[in-house]
This record gives sequence, structure tokens and C-alpha cells, in this order.
Amino acid sequence: MSVVPTDTAPGAAQPPADSAPYDERVLAAGTTLRFVLLLALLAAAGSSMIPRTVWHLLASSEKADRSAACYLAAGIDPSVSMNTSFVQSGHQPAALAECTARFAQDFTGVVLGVGTLALAAALAVYWLIPVWRTRRTKVVPLDVIDVHGGLRPLLDELVALTGLDRTPRFVVDPASRTTGAIAFGRPRRPVIRLDGGLVATADTERARFRAVVLHELAHLHNKDVGITYATVALWRVFLVLVLLPWAAVGTDILFFRGTADIRGLFAPFNAHAQVLGGLLVLAVYLSRLEIVRHREIYADLMAARWGASAEPWESGAARQRSEGRWRELFVRFAGLWHPHPSPALRRASLTDPKALFALTALPLLLAGLAADILVWHLAAVPDELLWLKALLVAGLVVGIGGVALWRAVLYALLTGRPVPSGWSVGLWLGLGVVVGELTGPRAAMNQWVPAHPEALLILVAALVLVMTWTGQNAEWWLRTWRGRSPGPVMLAGLAVPVLAYASVLYWWWFLGEVLTDGWPFTTAGLLASYNMPGLPPPDIGPLWHAVAVVGVLPGTLARAGSLWWAQVLLWVLPLLALIVASRPGGGSDGGAAPYGPGRLLAAGLAGGVVCSAGLAVALARLRTADLGAVGATGPLRLAQIMGPVLVICAATALTAAVVAALTDSGWLTAGMVSAGITALLGVGATYAIMRADAGGGPGTVSWSLSRDVHLPYAVGLGTLVAGLAAFVGRGVGLLWRWLVTGRRAGSRPAARPAPAEERSLRPVWRRAVRVAAIGAVVAGVGATALSVDVSEARGESSRPAALMLDRSEPAPSAAVSRLQHQAWAAAGGLERIQALQAAERGYTAAFTAGGQSTTDAGFLEVMDRMKTTCGEMDRAARRAKSYFSVPSSAGQRMWARVLARHRAMVDTCRSLATRPSATTAKAAGTARRNAVDSVDAMLYWLAEKGAIRPKSP
Repeated sequence: MSVVPTDTAPGAAQPPADSAPYDERVLAAGTTLRFVLLLALLAAAGSSMIPRTVWHLLASSEKADRSAACYLAAGIDPSVSMNTSFVQSGHQPAALAECTARFAQDFTGVVLGVGTLALAAALAVYWLIPVWRTRRTKVVPLDVIDVHGGLRPLLDELVALTGLDRTPRFVVDPASRTTGAIAFGRPRRPVIRLDGGLVATADTERARFRAVVLHELAHLHNKDVGITYATVALWRVFLVLVLLPWAAVGTDILFFRGTADIRGLFAPFNAHAQVLGGLLVLAVYLSRLEIVRHREIYADLMAARWGASAEPWESGAARQRSEGRWRELFVRFAGLWHPHPSPALRRASLTDPKALFALTALPLLLAGLAADILVWHLAAVPDELLWLKALLVAGLVVGIGGVALWRAVLYALLTGRPVPSGWSVGLWLGLGVVVGELTGPRAAMNQWVPAHPEALLILVAALVLVMTWTGQNAEWWLRTWRGRSPGPVMLAGLAVPVLAYASVLYWWWFLGEVLTDGWPFTTAGLLASYNMPGLPPPDIGPLWHAVAVVGVLPGTLARAGSLWWAQVLLWVLPLLALIVASRPGGGSDGGAAPYGPGRLLAAGLAGGVVCSAGLAVALARLRTADLGAVGATGPLRLAQIMGPVLVICAATALTAAVVAALTDSGWLTAGMVSAGITALLGVGATYAIMRADAGGGPGTVSWSLSRDVHLPYAVGLGTLVAGLAAFVGRGVGLLWRWLVTGRRAGSRPAARPAPAEERSLRPVWRRAVRVAAIGAVVAGVGATALSVDVSEARGESSRPAALMLDRSEPAPSAAVSRLQHQAWAAAGGLERIQALQAAERGYTAAFTAGGQSTTDAGFLEVMDRMKTTCGEMDRAARRAKSYFSVPSSAGQRMWARVLARHRAMVDTCRSLATRPSATTAKAAGTARRNAVDSVDAMLYWLAEKGAIRPKSP
């Protein structure tokens, strides 16, 4: 184990005997990363809230109503699931785009101006905070109070002790009778304000004076002031200029704007948006206070390391008394809203800074919640940058939880306490994400609750998996790391779970979110998503359901930008670490793992044999299928795609579960390494079977490795399935040991210098095992690169999100149907009918004038007018045809009759204009009457449906 660094500034005094024996700075604190999350959340929320506020205040209400009516006119039902609405919006994309563009109102310039103003205001507040703090309390320079010059040498001595680059300016608040101080100012102009009571007692209580000043100097040394006040400035400006106007606009939309029907129709979405704003305030406020409390403890420890007396903290802790359990709970709850930790905690942290290494539930929950709110406000990020958005969010979530977990593991190893497993970290982070999804409008959209909230457990499971992996990886490296500081290896160890979770987020935003909104989880739905013909067999068993669910799980996206390959690193890197550690001199004393690559390779080979046998059985079953059966083409083709994936995933799950059940330390990484080897062997077996079956004839079921059995499916999804199966195996193993052997769950066997399996291998076999393991890794990486190249060369092999949606379209309610017909008429339907009527009147006038003309010249002039009228009628009919279908079958039949009869009238009009005769005149007159009748019937029907006002008698 590396020596914990205890270096201090040059000339610093030795820490007192009762100071903490462990340096809290041994690993990054993680508070800066949490500040970054808050800053990113405020910036993203501002960029999302400002456009909505500006649009609501400046937009024309008439155009806004027409723009909203476009979606109802397109047949979209806001009361149904998001997936169904999305499919409905894709039925008439050209008409919808034309309608919304017609009534669009662009306020980009105003939005940019307001955003620039808010940013300038935040910078101004940040710049003026020191001035405000100085003038508010009417402070005076230190020299005005220290007329005898007794304090200046002492303060200079303390500044020199801390080794600060810039000497702060000391001022005094003579009106304050307290004995405290505060550091503020800008990074290049730091200021420390001393209370009048502290200066008055500087001679009589010199130890207290030194401790208070050193504490404030520690804040400057740790660079707390700059980022803290930057967050404060941005937060205050955000509240005043962004959040309050946005909340007022949201309240207006929710309770006052528009008709009661429209407000009720969109009430779930608007209510969720308001709740999300409240959660944003709560998450930012509590997170900022919790971070500040941690930084106070860091400053205390730094001051103690510089020789500060513990007397101020002891006196504060002595004044705090416990008055029962309920009183203690109330004090703890009140402490969440206070920027300083309790005196008892501050005093205890001087001797044991466990609070800085503890895994506390609330900060993790708030981090997950803040990250999910950030995702909502980053909704405008284009799909081309979806990978960047996934990396940002995953980096913040896994980074915050991962740093806390690494610190907790290090503290447990230093103090000899049980090492945290990491699953609780993922659980609390995941619960924060779930709270944000359920209370905000992301998952539910315009529903009060999502149809399938259980699908959110995928995100929780992914976080539990990567954080458990992080905990075991941290323990392994901290036990074996020989470097002076474990910081670099922590950063490298966090990169893998960040990438792995980013790949899950990418899949979730691109495709997986449909699971929360009622995707049917049926084979019929999956066949529709693949655009395959036929229906599943009448008897849909568990296997078909498994096929349906697997078809939409992570692994369906084969693009390199989807980051699916990052999941493979979850088992590749541990295997490489084991190979390196198994070399002579590759590990440190006591740091060897209880298993070696040989054992894992053997387990992977065994799983590969089982997988190969399963693939052979699957192929044999598909050979006997009747490809000519009616409706069997789609299901069998789906079986060809998913059959190998199911077999490989099942084999990896079995391998991981068995290895995890038989392994104690590092059970998750061990299970995933063995499962990864199994997956690679399964892909190779699939390829071999495909090659051997290449010439089997026209009735043979063929498997294609490059297009159907994707490595993202087999290896990427198999890795996640194996990780979750390892948890099951671990639980079974612990239960078995408790029932049979009586061994306590979680206890570990005595350390041994090297695994028995490795000691029994002869040098030649040991070398062969290493070569085989390295070959498996190289084959996996090479196959991954080959798969990416093939996928990119053939274009996008993944199915677009629209194809994965539920194709069912439930009938709208009577209220929604009435609103849809009203919108159809208001957004352009009535206007197009009136245009047809205007063209009809022009045609009627020309037709009548032609019948009344008495000279050839007059008749020719009328025919010219007739041609012009025909063209106007043609344009009106074409424009009417490009409009939305009527959002009901009865109305659409009438609208289709209107379009058809006006098309016929255009044709007869042109025939009459080019070949005037009694026959063409009669046909034109009949067509005109039919068109007029169809329009009258359409208007009567719309009035009857309440879409338009009936004509006055």
C-alpha cells in the first residue's frame, strides 16, 4: 500500500498529536466535480427556460394557438402515450412541417439578448459580492483598529505558515461582537474579514485567534472562495432573472392561459414541468450547502495540520447537547439547511475525518436527481451530439459517485474496516434518477405517470452494476498500487464505468425510453418494429417473450458513436490487470487476487463449450421449421436474428453466475471476465456454424455474423446480462455458505500469497495460459474493430427509434376529437375550403358568362377567363390535398369526396376551356354542382361536430 502523503507547506508546523492520522487529501475530494454539476445544471436550465419565457411573453397568442392546433389537426392525441403520439406525428410529416412553419414565431435574437444579459448579471454579481460584503458591514482596514501594530506580525506569520501565493487583505468589522471571520473576495484579491469580538480577544485568547484565522486561510489555500461565490452569483441571478419568470409563465399556462379544455388536456405535462422546477431549486440548494459543509471540514483539518489548537472546536462541541432521539432527528434535519457542520462533527473530524470518506445517501440521491434534471434541460442537443451529452451526464454521475466510492474504499483499507461493495452507491444514484424521471415530464410526458415505470429499473441496474464494478476495481488497485498517490489510477479506473454508463444512456435516449411509455413487450410488436411480415405462432411462450424483450435492450445500436464497445472494457481491463499481476513482480505484497487468469480462462472455455452446444441445438431446431408456412416468414427471420443472441447471453449469464457464486473477493469482475471469454467463443462458434452451413440449400436457415449476430448484441448485451447474473450468483453463493458451511456472509478467507490454481501450474502451462488470455483479448478487440468497420461501411444497421414504437392507435375521447376537428378547421382546413369556394365562384361566373356570350370575340374572352379560373381551381385543389387528413374516418371520407369532386371539376373545366361543346359544358356543370354539394356537406358536418360555427339563417 502506498504511503499516505502528509507533506505541508514549507516551514509548516507539525500537526498536533490529536490531529487526524490520515491525510484527507490523499484522493480528490470530489466537491469540485459536484460544483461543476450544479453550474452545468444552472447553465442548461437557463438555456432551456429563457426561450420558453420569452416566447410566452412576446408571441402572438393567435399564432401560438394556431401553431399548437397544427398538432391536433394532424391527428395527434396528447392524452395517449408518447410513443403513439410520436407515431401519429409521423403519418403526415410534410403537412405538419408546413403548418408549424407557417405559424412559427422566432425570437432567437431576444433569447440570445436575455441570455447574454443574465450571464453579464452573473459576472457583475460575482464581481460585486466582495464590495457588497465590505460596505454592508462598514468594515475598516486592519491598521485602523490595530493602532499598536500587535496583530500585523502575527497575521503575517500565519500567512507565511500557509504558503499562500497572495497575501490577503485583512479588514475588521468593528460593530460585530462575535468571534468569527470570513474569507471572500476574488482569486487575485482575497479578503479576510475579522469580527470585532475576535480582534478584541486576540491577546487573551491567542489560540482561538490563530485557529480562526488559519481556518479562513485554509479556505483560500483550498481555493474554495472562487468557485463557491461563482455558484452563489449564478444561483442568485438564475433565481431572479430565469426561474421566477419561468415559474410565473408556467403558472399562467397551467391555470389561466387558453380554454379550460386545452388546459386540462395538457395539465400533466405542465404540472410535471413545474414540479421539475421545484426539484431543481431543492437539488441545487441542498447540494450546495452539503458541499460547503464538507469544505468547512477540509478547512478545519488544514488549519489543524498547520498547528491550530482544537480548543475552538472543543468548546463548540461541548455546547451541543443531545436531548433525545426526536430532538437529534430535528437537529440533523435542520443541519441540512445550514452551511456549517455541527460542532460535534467538526471536533470529531479532527481526529477521524470519516465524514469526508463516508458514503452518505442524500448527496448521492441529489447528484442523481440533478443529473436527470440536467438531461431534461439538454433536450435540444441534436442527435449527432448525443454521444457527447451521454459522456457529460455519465461523467458527472459516475464521477461523483465513483470518487466518493474510491475514497470510502481507501478509508476502509487504511482503518481495517469492511470495504464497501459499491452497490449502495449505484442504488442511491439510480433512485435520484428515478425520482427525476417520475416527477418530471421526461418519462411521463403528458401522462401523470408513465405506463411502464418498471422500465426505469434498467437505469438503476446499470448504475448498481458499474458502481459495484468500480468498488471492486478500486479495492484491487488500492491494494496493489505502488505509486506515491493513487489519484492517477483512480482517474483511469473511473474512465471505464463512465464510458459504460454513457453507452447505456445513449441507448436509453435513442431507443430505450419507449419502454416506459407502453411499448407492448410482445413478439407482434417486435415484428412490427422490424417491419417483418407475418404474425407469431398462436401459442406465444416465454421464449418468444424473451425474444421480444431482447430485441430492444442495449446492444441494438451498432454504431461506434453509440459507445457500445465501452461495455466490453468492463471485463477486458480486469483481465489485463490479472495478466499483468500474475507476472513475476507484477503485484505487491498482500495484493494478489484470490484467483488468476487461468481459473477464469478455464471457466470461460467451459462456458464456450456450453454456448457452442446451445447454438448447434438452436440451429437444428430452426432447420426443421417450415419456411413456407403462412405468416411464418417474419417470426422465423426474427428467430434467425435473435436465436444466437439468446443462446450467447444465456451462456454468459450462466458462466458469470457460477463464477460469482464460487468466488469471494472480486466476484463481479471475475464473473464478467469469464463471461466475456464465453461471449467471444460464442461469436466464434456462430461464425464457424455459419461457414459450415453455407451450402445447405435453399431451405437452410442462414445466419449472418456481420448483419444479424452483431457483436454489440452478443458481446455488449452479453456483458450487461452477465453482470446482472453475477449478482444472482453471488446471492446464491452467500446463501449456500450460510446454510451449509455456516460461514458468515461477507467474511473473507485468510490471505494467501498466490492462488492454488496458479501454483499448481507448471511454468510452460502458465505461459500458455497467459498467451491464450492475451489472444482472447486481442481477438475481442480485433473483432470489435471489424464489427465497427462493417457496420459503418454498410450504413446505419440499427433500427431508427420511430420503428420501435407501438403502432396501435386508440380512438380519442369525445372531447379530444372535438378539439382535433376544431384545430383542423382553424389551422387551415376552413381556409382551404373557402379558397375552393372562391375558385368555385370564379368558375361559376365564367361558366355563366360563357353561356350568355353572343359574339365569338366575347366567347373567346370568356374561354380565356375560364382557363385562368381552371388554374386557380387547380391550385386551390392541390393546396387542399396537401393539407391534413380529417382526424376521423367519417370526416376523412367526406374530405376525400371534396378533393375528388374538385379534381373532377378541374378536369372538366379544362376540357370545356380547350374543347367547348354541349357535351363538355354539361359535364362541367354536373362536376361543378357535385363539388359545390360536397363542400356544403363538409361545412354542415364540421358545424355539426362543433368544429366551426354554423352559418346564420
